[in-house]
Amino acid sequence: MMEANRENNATKMVNNECKILLQESEKLLKSENLQMCIEFSDLCYSVRNSKGVEKTILHNVTGYFQPGKVTMIIGPSGAGKTTLLKIVSNKQSIDIKGTITINGIERNRETFRKHVCYVPQQFDLLPYLTARETLYIAARLKLDVNQTKQAIHSVVTDIAENLNLSNCLDTLAYKLSGGERKRLSIGVEMVTKTTVFLLDEPISGLDSAASYQLISILHNMTKTNCTVVCSIHQPSSHMMSLMDNIMVLNQGKCMYCGPKNEILNTYNLAGFTCPSFYNIAEFVLEVITERRGGDLENLYKICRNEYEKFRPRNKHNKNDKFKPDNTSVSANNIIREKSMWQQQKILFLRALICIKRDNILTKLRFATHIITALLFGLVFYNFGDNAEKVHSNIACLFIKAIFLFIINALLTVQTIPTEITVFLQEYLNNWYSLRTYYSVKILTDFPMQVLCTSSFLFISYYMTGQPMEYNRILQMWSVCLLTTILAQAFGILLGIVFATELAIFLIAAINIPLLLFAGFYVKIEEMLIYLQPLGFISYFRYLFEGMMQALYLDRPNLSCPEMYCYLSSPKKILSIMDVPTVPFYVILIILGSWILLFHVIIYAILYWKIYYAKK
Repeated sequence: MMEANRENNATKMVNNECKILLQESEKLLKSENLQMCIEFSDLCYSVRNSKGVEKTILHNVTGYFQPGKVTMIIGPSGAGKTTLLKIVSNKQSIDIKGTITINGIERNRETFRKHVCYVPQQFDLLPYLTARETLYIAARLKLDVNQTKQAIHSVVTDIAENLNLSNCLDTLAYKLSGGERKRLSIGVEMVTKTTVFLLDEPISGLDSAASYQLISILHNMTKTNCTVVCSIHQPSSHMMSLMDNIMVLNQGKCMYCGPKNEILNTYNLAGFTCPSFYNIAEFVLEVITERRGGDLENLYKICRNEYEKFRPRNKHNKNDKFKPDNTSVSANNIIREKSMWQQQKILFLRALICIKRDNILTKLRFATHIITALLFGLVFYNFGDNAEKVHSNIACLFIKAIFLFIINALLTVQTIPTEITVFLQEYLNNWYSLRTYYSVKILTDFPMQVLCTSSFLFISYYMTGQPMEYNRILQMWSVCLLTTILAQAFGILLGIVFATELAIFLIAAINIPLLLFAGFYVKIEEMLIYLQPLGFISYFRYLFEGMMQALYLDRPNLSCPEMYCYLSSPKKILSIMDVPTVPFYVILIILGSWILLFHVIIYAILYWKIYYAKK
């Protein structure tokens, strides 16, 4: 029977080799103890510039990253260090040639990305969170959902002590120094002891003492068989003592990959001799940048040949390929996938903290609505029921719509770019999903939208003497609230596509022409015939008409202080303004459709940005 089973297994491996390899890879990554040896062979990557000229970033790069060791990637600027780290971490996965294996098995991208952490050189932080809150939120998102608050606070405290952040835990992120921000950005990714930890220029902006302390922490992480890789531009001899393996890149080529203590022997074979007591990293950089005479092409060939001696030997042992080591990282340290509701609760808490502390988005925004409402009330005081002041009252309605739209669009444009940058970083490091982030983003701003809109409307509505009827107030409130939500969606759309300065300009450039088709300055039917269809796509037309219907439709005659007032009849007022053209509920549907359309476009753009970030 056992022989039959072996024959059956052999047949399956022959017929479904690729499928079996993927299943074995997933089984390996889901095992209770993990260690990953990453090997890559002949990696090639090229990009085209604006003129269509192809530039090679990586050229047949072959190497490995071992578990339980710190691998340092060195090379001059533009050598391809960052690109290599992004490709290995699966942050860049488009148009890549070559193979990447994990413990001898072809990499399963979706499974592998759950166990790798990549810290970019430029790491953005939410400015209105303190260092403690930043670490705490990261721990809540990444650690097991069953962890107690005490355990999470203990993790935060340990990381702060290791990274020398204890003295600035209660400092807002935007007030931290450059070195503190750098250490904090690394700390949020150290919350979970991931199986693979990749860092791009982790010591840039740090002094020598802080740099050595950070490298020491990374070195200690390897004791749990974590695979640690960091690109460093020019390490000191002191830091070199903590490195185990070295990879040298120059102009997209691998000029060495292997143990640190073998690099000088390899370079010596190519005729490059390092002086005594000389920094190894400085010597290597001098060689590959041709500051020392020699044949670099010959060095490249020798390094390719010598690489075979340095490759991990356990890959030839099939039994070791799938057998996890007892000292590997525990599965408890792997990022736990939380439900969408659990992620939303954490992100909702973070968003509320940021909203509370953001003076522009909250206090100034609320104050602006209150002050402007009072100004409207003073300028248009008791105009609402005065037949002689109908034109001024209609102008008041139109300016209200403009104010609500412009002010909310401008505020959103100024805050959304930083949020999107942070989102992309966290999404690519598997913190949460796009759907979770976007739903929380929309929901958390809704209370402020309701508060600002309601305060603005009720104050201005009462002071301008509009009819105090429940249904009219409700209709007016619904139109104003939809105006605010529409403005926020429009601001998000511009903010994620364009730079802040250009987005602010486009708010005016796009919406001022649309105001011409709102039916206030000129009637739609009086325009040229080929311009009239533009009136149907102007949301300002429906905002204005919705307000007009809310105040004047089916209303008794207005009071007239004189013997005769031409516009005392609301029907005549609506007729002059060509209102109504559609029922009120249709206006709400049209405005809701505009909001939905904007959000669908925004979601699609964010999805594209994720794709582009990987590319």
